[in-house]
Amino acid sequence: MNRTAPTLIACLLAVLLTACDAFKAPSPEELTPMPGNVPTTPQYRTADDVVAALKRGGVDCDVLRRRAEGLDCAARIDGAEVENQIQVLEPEEFSRNEIGDSIAGWRTSGNTIVAAGNWFIRVLPNGTPAYSETIAKAVDAVVLPPLYHLPSIPKTPTYKSVDALADALDQSVGCSQRKKSPDELLCSTKAARTHPCGESGDGRDAGLRLHVGPTVRDDYIRLLLSDDHVPYYVVTAGNWTIQFCDTATGQEAARELGGVVVDHTTGK
Repeated sequence: MNRTAPTLIACLLAVLLTACDAFKAPSPEELTPMPGNVPTTPQYRTADDVVAALKRGGVDCDVLRRRAEGLDCAARIDGAEVENQIQVLEPEEFSRNEIGDSIAGWRTSGNTIVAAGNWFIRVLPNGTPAYSETIAKAVDAVVLPPLYHLPSIPKTPTYKSVDALADALDQSVGCSQRKKSPDELLCSTKAARTHPCGESGDGRDAGLRLHVGPTVRDDYIRLLLSDDHVPYYVVTAGNWTIQFCDTATGQEAARELGGVVVDHTTGK
């Protein structure tokens, strides 16, 4: 018995040390860094400060419950009740990349996150990105969509203007009745008469957009994929995306413009 006791103690110590090793904090190299487009400010000390910022931005949010590192509050946006789960992390205790790693965990599990400074918000219901965009605008933050897997997207062709993209589309499946806004160009393809787009209501069935870089482009696509109410199909390559109402039209345009199709129903 005396001879086996030291052996048992040694084994127990080995198990405990192994367990401690398993739960050690991740190294900086193992963290998913904060996305570069997340502003470093504003920073807040408490979740109540974020609620106050929401109110200054025109969104009243009534506190529902409190948690160790934040709180949940409810606001009304476009007549719907929207819950905001706010978390604030002290910069003295958590690095920017540690906060980014926490955000990445939420995004990987299919959540859209609003983030800035040392805090972030999970906006529910998650399937309506417009709610997250309203919250982000109120508090000078950005919207980070779920990290859905995307197909390999060709680096070319690229276009200098959305009009040039529209001309290329016109040579493929048509792009007439063009209507331009600061963010997007809408037009009608040849299929518009037989496959009208229910969302636009004006016969325009293609939405064209240019992006400043691949990260912005991919975030835009993922935000579309997160929307439970958008039945569109996305064609993309280079610095552009086009939304189509009709699958066959999107597939034809992808072939002729050198892009790939991201199907809203299977892209997740």
